[in-house]
Parts: sequence; C-alpha cells; structure tokens
Amino acid sequence: MLNKSWLYNKYMKTTPTRLLRYSFIVILSVVIMLAVYRLTNLYLPNNINPLKPLFINDEPGLMTKHKIRQLKKDAESCFAVLANSDLKYQLIPDKITGESCAFQNVVMLEQSTISYGGDIVLKCPALVALVIWEKHDLQPLAIKKFGQKIIRIRHYGTYACRNVNNAKQGRRSQHAYANAIDIAGFVLADGSEISILKDWNQNTENGEFLASLHESACQRFITVLGPNYNDFHKNHFHFDHGGWSICR
Repeated sequence: MLNKSWLYNKYMKTTPTRLLRYSFIVILSVVIMLAVYRLTNLYLPNNINPLKPLFINDEPGLMTKHKIRQLKKDAESCFAVLANSDLKYQLIPDKITGESCAFQNVVMLEQSTISYGGDIVLKCPALVALVIWEKHDLQPLAIKKFGQKIIRIRHYGTYACRNVNNAKQGRRSQHAYANAIDIAGFVLADGSEISILKDWNQNTENGEFLASLHESACQRFITVLGPNYNDFHKNHFHFDHGGWSICR
C-alpha cells in the first residue's frame, strides 16, 4: 500500500524547487539570446549578418544570396535597397500585361555602371541581383582577366509575354513577369567583344571569362542557364529570380 505522506513529500514539496529551476533556465536562455542578438548587430559585418539589411555596395558574403531571396517576400525592403544605392531607376506601376503576364514590383533601370543599350525593366529582386553581380562579379573578373572594364552588356531583353522556350503551350517563362534577363555578350573598354555564342566553352581568355561569369551568377540568381543547358540557350545566359534553383 502506498504511503500518502511519502508521495506528498516526493511530488508536492519538490514542485516549487522545480519551478524555480525551470524559471532560471528560461530567464538565462532569454538573456543569452539577447546577448547574442546584440553582439551580432554590433560586430558582424553586414555581408554575413542575417539581421542587417542588404546594401548593393557591400562586398557579397555568405548571407547575400539569402538576403536577395528574402526581398521576394518584401517589396518595400527591396525598394529600400535601391533607394540606398547610386542607381538611377523608376518604379513601374503594377499592371496585367497579357494572359498570365504581369508587372508587379517592377523597376526600370535607367543607369548603372554599364550600358545596356537602353532602359531595362525587371522585378525588384532580380534587378538587385543583377546590379550586385555587375558590380562585384562581372567588373572585377573583367579587370582581372583583361585589365579593363566592361562598358556594355548585349542582351535579348527582359520582359516578354511568352512561354518557356517560346513554346506554343506550357508554363509561362519568367520573362512573362519581367523576372529574367537573357545576356548575349559583353563589350570591353577597348571596343573588343565577348560573345557567348562564339566564345563559350573555348580554351581562350574569353572562354575562361564566360565560365567564371556563369559560376558567379549562380551565387546571385535563383536560376542560371547557359549553352550547356539546351540549344535554346546556345547564344545567351538566362538569369532569373523565379522559383526553381538551377545552375546549368
């Protein structure tokens, strides 16, 4: 037969002690988390600090691609990234542009450090990825490889209300949402040109340059497709900020 007095002493009298112990652990955990939060904000550089906003001029780090992805969920934060840069741009009003085609949170880039042969229109996160890639990958690679900057990017456009690979049926391309750009080549400061159609996969400086660019773009965009992907991309790189994580 159980001793009721023993049960009372074992479970009831020890309850306050247990509560105190658990309360202490909870309070200590909160204090530690607050301290970590504070120290992270104070001492971690922006490019590896997940708590700091993204800045285009910051050297890319471990958190850069994640921060660009997060901009897809927060249009105002994305527009703030552009506002804190030296880019010239205009916001484009949201609108339906065709069947399952639309502009939403779209920006017209008027001027960066490179000419695109005219204004380009892209969704805000895709534009942020593009200018970060341009500033921190494209130009440094060009200077390292050729000793000069890129002055122009040749491209096949950003927005087009069409399906993937221009198919008559199927899912819409990211171009249908102004969420992609197709890049065909580059012009160096001395006027010489680098062509994806002619120079890709060649054992030359131009070929090595293009291979490095393709690899670097995979750190900025969600989808990167090149000539190795299929014949539809034999003459350009496709960069987009859609839902499929691909680097081919």
